[in-house]
Amino acid sequence: MRRLILLLIAIIFLAGCSVYRIDSQDTTLDFYPPKNTPERVQFLEKVEKPHDIIGIVTVATERSRPMAEVVTKMRYEASVLGGDAITDVRSEPSGILVRHTAKVVVFK
Repeated sequence: MRRLILLLIAIIFLAGCSVYRIDSQDTTLDFYPPKNTPERVQFLEKVEKPHDIIGIVTVATERSRPMAEVVTKMRYEASVLGGDAITDVRSEPSGILVRHTAKVVVFK
């Protein structure tokens, strides 16, 4: 009986968890120091300042996750790369998951 209760608790706990797979890729050999907080990374639909693309961030998650959460995860990963902003966000649905990608840029 105790095992059954523990199993039910584990199922309930795991059913409420969100699945995020976060990855990044450098596209330059230049080093940019990481930002100390993701809030310093902007989300821009269009970059109008001179800039360089330094990487790509990818977040794969369930379809039900709000885009605001996805952008927050992207900004965090971009801050690790030393980016000033993320832009050109693309979403590709695949089954129950969606793969979101964005370019990481630094301003000149």
